[in-house]
Order: sequence, then C-alpha cells, then structure tokens
Amino acid sequence: MLAVQSRVVVARARGAGVHSRARSRRGFVAHRRRALFPTAAVAASDKVDKVDEVASPGVILLFGFHPDEVAPIADLVGALAQEMEVAGAGELAVARVAGDALGVSAEFLLDGEEMDDAIAEIDFTLPPASRVVLLRGDAAKQLMPDLKLEMVDLGLDPAVFGVFVAKHAGLPLGAVANAVIKAHENYWDLGSVSVENVEESIKKRTTSTQWPGEEAWRPSDTICAMSLVMDHAVVPDPQAWTHVGGTENEKSKTREDRSAVVVLDGIVGESLRAALLAEITEPGWNHLNATAPPTSKWARDTNDGVNGDEEDEEDASSSATTFQEDDEDGDENTHKKKSWGLTAESIETVKNSRCSKTFLNRLASLYPEYAVRLMPCDALEPEGVPGGMSLMFGNGNDDGDDGEEGNSRIATVVGNAAVSGDQFQWHLDMDPGSLDASAPFTERFGRYVNRSFGRPLFVSALVYLNGPALWTPDMNAETLVLDPGTGTGVFIRPGPGRVLLMDQDALHRVSPPSRAAKIPRYSLVFKLCFYPKDPETRPSLVRTEWGAPTMFGTAGGRRAGKGMVGGGEEEC
Repeated sequence: MLAVQSRVVVARARGAGVHSRARSRRGFVAHRRRALFPTAAVAASDKVDKVDEVASPGVILLFGFHPDEVAPIADLVGALAQEMEVAGAGELAVARVAGDALGVSAEFLLDGEEMDDAIAEIDFTLPPASRVVLLRGDAAKQLMPDLKLEMVDLGLDPAVFGVFVAKHAGLPLGAVANAVIKAHENYWDLGSVSVENVEESIKKRTTSTQWPGEEAWRPSDTICAMSLVMDHAVVPDPQAWTHVGGTENEKSKTREDRSAVVVLDGIVGESLRAALLAEITEPGWNHLNATAPPTSKWARDTNDGVNGDEEDEEDASSSATTFQEDDEDGDENTHKKKSWGLTAESIETVKNSRCSKTFLNRLASLYPEYAVRLMPCDALEPEGVPGGMSLMFGNGNDDGDDGEEGNSRIATVVGNAAVSGDQFQWHLDMDPGSLDASAPFTERFGRYVNRSFGRPLFVSALVYLNGPALWTPDMNAETLVLDPGTGTGVFIRPGPGRVLLMDQDALHRVSPPSRAAKIPRYSLVFKLCFYPKDPETRPSLVRTEWGAPTMFGTAGGRRAGKGMVGGGEEEC
C-alpha cells in the first residue's frame, strides 16, 4: 500500500483573554501518515510557525475530526490512491486542522509563503457542528468521489466535502472551510433562514402574527395545557464545537435524554382555525356532516409510520399501515392500507398559504431563541434524492410517478383526515440519528440524537382543526404518545385550534374516530426544524414560564415489571 506522509503540529489558543467559545475553536493538529521524510512533533506554542518541507501536490485537510480518525483516513487515502493510480500520489498528505491553524492560510502552513497581515481581520471561526474535508491539489481532487464513499464505508461520521479554488488563495483555513459549509447550506437550503428573500422572510417573521379577527393576539394569550418529558435514555452528547480546539484529549460525553410533549391552547384562535380548515378542504365545505374530505385535495395514499413486524425486514422498513385479515382458507394475509392525506399539489398550496405562515410566525414568537423553519425535506434523503428514504419513515404523501411504494417524498406539511375504521401504526416522524450518511443534512450536522447542542431540533407541530363545536370524548381520535420503557403513555384529545408540539423522535400514533364521530378528524402537521440561536444552550420544547415539566414514565425513574411490555425484566 502507498505510504502517506505523516506530521504532527500542535499549537494552543492565542491570548489569555479569548472568550471560551472562541478559545475552543483555536489550535492546530495536523497529521500525516507514514512519513516519506522524518516526522516530528512541534511543542505547543503561542503562535503557529511555518511548517517546512511539507509542500505537497495533494493534501486532504480535516476539520472537526478526532485525532484518532486521522491515521485510518491516511491509510485509506494511500490504498485508494494506489488503486486509482493517482498521479503524484507519492506525496499525498492528510492533515487535521484545529485551533490556531484555522487562522492561517494554506499557503503559509503548507507552502512556506509569507502571510499578509490583513488576514488577521478575517473571521475564521467555524459554525457549530462543523465537520469538513477540504481537498487541495490535483492528486487529492482525483480521489473524489471515491474517498467520500470509502470514508462512509469505513464507519466514519459524514462530513461536507469541498475543494480549494482560486478565490480561497490567502484566506485563513477556517474561512475557507466556513465558505464551503455556507455553500453546502445554501445549495440544500439548510440555513436558519431561507436562502430566498432573506430580508422579506425576517420582516414577515416579526410582523405577521396577526390574523383578521385576531389582530390583538399576543404570545401571552397561549395557555400550556401539558408540558412533560418521557422516554429516558443515556445517549451520546456531542458538543456544539467538536474537535476543533488545539488539544487531543477531547473526550466523548453522554447525557440523560428525554423527549418532550407540549400541548398549547390559544395559539390558534377561531378565525385562524377556520381559515386553516378551509385551506385543506374547500370554501363552504360541509365539515359538520361530510363523512370524507373533498377528493379534489385529498386521496387515500398517505403512509402512516413504520410497520412493527420485526420478523419481516421488508415490511419492517415499510411506511405503509398494515392489518391482518383471515382469507377463505383461514390463513392470515398482510394487506397494505393507507389513510386520507393531502395531495402533493395541495401540500404546496397549504404550505405557502398565508394562514400557515401566520401560524408558524406565532410559533416562532413563542420560541424567540430559535429560528423556526420547515424541515429541509430533500436534504434529509439519501444523496438528496427525493423518495430515497420513504421506506424508513412514514407520514409522507406518495407523489411518485409510478405510484409504487418507495417513491414517497418526505413531506414538510401533512394533512390528516382520520375516519372511523382507519388503522394507524406507532411511528416516529423523524430521527436525525437514523438518517443516511449520504444525506446532505447529515453531511452538515452529522447523525445525532435530537436535542443536541448546536444542531437543529426536529419538532412536529400538530394543529387540530375540527370546530367550532368541541370534539367530545365519545368521538375518540386522540393522539397517543408512548413511553416505550414502561409500556405506558399519554393521550391528547382534539380541540378546536389546539396545538400539539412534540419532538419528532417521540413514538406516537393516531387513534381513529369512533363510529359516533361520523366525520373525519382533521389535523394539519408541520414538520419543523428549530435552529438554536445560541449553540451552547440545549434545545428544548419545554419553557420555564410554563413551569417544571411532568417527568413521565422512564423520565421519572419508572420502569415496567417483569414480563410487561416495555421491558425491565433484567432488573427484576
């Protein structure tokens, strides 16, 4: 196998008065594997000196990587370059960039050139959750896209890949990595504000919480009917800035995690509720008597969650609801059944409607510490290809050309019209820790447990739309949320304009209406990402002004007994 150069350079943060967040993003560690020249370790210092004898026709620079990842990447680069017969591969190098080295240019660090004093005025800090691979030189660029694929196959966490271009000359390495990240965010619309009409988007967010008949609405009108956490687990806890400091002893952390469920009344008044209901049906539609939604906007093609049959791998990954039925010979056959959902065209109309935007703006005003956006659906798909993840998660509307299962595109807005006789599966709306490594979102933010520092919080906002009369207890159709560790849960009864907020990785399902209901139970679900404005504050739906949340089930230290659904046998 081809030997790849190895060198280690370390420098600690400059200046004793640097803010802790900035300090964690400064320092340098560069590794080159199996040196073709004598290797050396440069002791920590208060500045970064020029690195001699390391100029290379090809270098792979790693940002946000753990030091232990560099050696296997260097081995991989050597093997891949040899297999691909890359020209100039003999001087390929792999380097980890961190700390003070973020503030120096590639020309200074790698080529021995002098650095312009003006570079000190350029911001070189990286955004949260940064993990970047930069390729410099023809030999390094020839490794793509194979290097990206092979790194994933090696089990390494995803990263954003980019190459040095002419406009990067003389810029700090951190600024170059930042530019590559921003380009990735802009292309896939992953930022906290839409790339289109940014100024207009900000303006609307601050002024459009009013609605005809509800001009006086204020966030203080909202009443919190439920605030609880459930489903306790100990999970990995990546920090906002990981492996970008100048030290090699950054250890992995864990935390106690709980998903949140919040129920709010008063955020959607009667006028806005009626407008949302009219938007998903038709003006003048007889909501009080019609036994099904209008077929001009609805079709029975909505997938509902993940099939729970673990014995059948194909069915287990299916988004379609299933039910069991005996045939004439007494055998059980699995049948696929889908519920009423808005058509793809209707989803786009509803998503862009004024009433939907007003609701989202009200939600944003309740959570001012976040930028509230619809989740970037295509960026969640493997390689960004619409429909690629439809066999993993449900609650999407099938807009595939051939109508076959597996062509469902992830939907950011979902309409539900549950009717008596429907059957629904327990499911998650989204889990950022289960996304494919090739998804553009994962390349930017990594695979993580929801509620992690510096990363978007995945939230579902469900609005119950039947009214103005109350949805009575005998009509059923509650939303059920499960605490898997105890086999217990909570239910939320529909109410006119009531809003259910929950972390998207909370396990839940719809309870179908009773025969007594006679009409559909209408709801509209917005699949959102809450982008934290302060990366070092843990994202959470729970708010202090609503009081301490109820610690339900495993979150309160409860567990199931021996032999009960939910487990706990090993502890009994």
